[in-house]
Amino acid sequence: MKKLTVILLLLSKISFAQPGSQQKPTQFDKFIIKPEIEWAAYINDRIIFANPSLNKLLLLRLDKDEVKAALPVWNGSSEAVEIRYLAKSIIDTAVLFPHNTLAMFDSLGNQAKVEIIPYKLDTATFTLTDITQILYIENNQLKSYIPWVTTTIPVITSNGIFLGNAVYFSICFHSTYNYQLSKKNRISFLSQTKKKISIDSIDSNDKLKELYGRNLVQTLWPYILENKFQIFSVKNNIRLTPEEINTSLVNDIKINETDYSFPVYDSAENIISYNYSWALSPKVFTEVELTQDWYYDHTNNIVFNKIREMYLYTKVWTMRGEAKEASPILKIVF
Repeated sequence: MKKLTVILLLLSKISFAQPGSQQKPTQFDKFIIKPEIEWAAYINDRIIFANPSLNKLLLLRLDKDEVKAALPVWNGSSEAVEIRYLAKSIIDTAVLFPHNTLAMFDSLGNQAKVEIIPYKLDTATFTLTDITQILYIENNQLKSYIPWVTTTIPVITSNGIFLGNAVYFSICFHSTYNYQLSKKNRISFLSQTKKKISIDSIDSNDKLKELYGRNLVQTLWPYILENKFQIFSVKNNIRLTPEEINTSLVNDIKINETDYSFPVYDSAENIISYNYSWALSPKVFTEVELTQDWYYDHTNNIVFNKIREMYLYTKVWTMRGEAKEASPILKIVF
């Protein structure tokens, strides 16, 4: 029967992990229609907040009925249109004990008595949190907004074998993307994280807005050239002016010159030579890495973060014309 409990728990994980039909915009992402929002996308991740444990903190507050929660919610899904807050006992029945509502029968077709085995939460490993994050660019600034988070629980067999993490409940719902925190609020620092984002790998369903088809770096690039941010060379940590970006980077990283070649044609439209322009294009950047400081607002039951830095990655070419693995070459300090 213990095996049945674990199997049903895993089945509940799979059923909850399937997003509903796309219902964009929802109350959480409708702000992107504002003209000052140039780019926006959902960037989801799983983060361990262990000291303090955010999951344990939220579970204790939910037990005391200090905060509200719902069954797991997914970005862009119908569940995000109208949140249904539920008591913890109802959430537990749906997630931890889904077999309570299922009738079991023996080989003769007679209803069998089912032994209910309570699922015990291992709070020592109750640390992994699903983060629903919207990155967006507003008035030339890169910002982050956390509309909600989803706690997870470890699935462990009776023999102590770890099978993975199942989603538990969604909480910390927050529909004001530009909410200003008060100094009177009780705030706890959770962690600092570094997250790599492959620019081309952002799923089309997660993209909320791209003016003129420009990606994250292409949208920020004009502001980089206008000296809106502090820009540093990763090689020597020297701050660069917009004028120094091209000369410094082209000499240092040996970018593949074919990325900057322009054919010259004769009167018969045959290519007779190539001209080269060494103006660095944002198209060469394939990845970014964000450094973020994460906080929990006890007063409003909100998770938020501050973006400290962003590293821009590109493939570096050797003198032989071979491409190395993408490396960080520029650091932007916000």
